[in-house]
Amino acid sequence: RWKDIMKSKNIEDQAYQAVEMGEIEIDNMGRVWRLAVRRSNRWTGETKQVKCNRKRAEHDNGHYLMVRVMIDGTRFHALAHRLVWRHFMGRIPAHLTINHKNGNKRDNRLENLELATYSEQRIHAIQVLNHSWIQNGEKNAMAKLTNPQVLEIRKLRASGMKLKEIGDIFGVSFQAISKIAKHQRWG
Repeated sequence: RWKDIMKSKNIEDQAYQAVEMGEIEIDNMGRVWRLAVRRSNRWTGETKQVKCNRKRAEHDNGHYLMVRVMIDGTRFHALAHRLVWRHFMGRIPAHLTINHKNGNKRDNRLENLELATYSEQRIHAIQVLNHSWIQNGEKNAMAKLTNPQVLEIRKLRASGMKLKEIGDIFGVSFQAISKIAKHQRWG
């Protein structure tokens, strides 16, 4: 049966097979539990399921809770919230993702999960959770200039100074100066 799973390119499908085979259990609170592990005999190559004490199967990857499944010596990782959705609601359509309504990526209760497009997730994060991934101006970690420097660049350019000269003063390219002067950057 594991050979059939390997043919699937969707790791989520492979991880969910562990639920169907009784190795993993998903409870009503969205928690994933390990009930058994797969052990292989290194001399015969035979793999068998061995019951273990019930323990949490998720681990924290820094952003989301993940579930690891070992299949024929290969470890696969699946997002716990996607497994929870699939367990209770069915397959997730290819063009959709799972959004955490309250913004807590570790809260995988079904009532906290909803189907969403990437655009809907971004709007939710900005409007509901007050998150902003768009870091403009000085807030951008890659910014080389400050707001007062940008104002000075615009004044120098308006006075007729050449783009390259301004770029040399501030340590940026003449292309960057041109975009700043035209208000295409640092709006």
